[in-house]
Amino acid sequence: MKLPWYIISKGSLLHHFPLIGKSTAQSLGPIILVPDPIYRDLQTRNPNPKHIALLIHEETHRKRQKEMGVLKFTYQYFFNSEFRFNEELLAVKEAMKYLKKNKITFDFDKNAKFLSSYVYL
Repeated sequence: MKLPWYIISKGSLLHHFPLIGKSTAQSLGPIILVPDPIYRDLQTRNPNPKHIALLIHEETHRKRQKEMGVLKFTYQYFFNSEFRFNEELLAVKEAMKYLKKNKITFDFDKNAKFLSSYVYL
């Protein structure tokens, strides 16, 4: 699938930056960074639907940043755990809608563990 200009592979360098990591995707202002294997898969004719769901998740964050303003969103996301948790729920919900529409199972256990981790408490 053709990806918009703002979706960028982390490649082999960007994942070394703090808070970026190599196995997660991030929406940073207008840019969405995705791990290189996922980026390459998204460029194929039939990308993995779970990778599309990940993109939808990050698109939700991107839209919210645009609505609120990047600085305000980023400040709230980093320093307000309740805000961060609610933003994740919004993004997970959008990804779940896509998966449900395409009859793909959602890993509730994995997501519940992630959302109940120290990052969101």
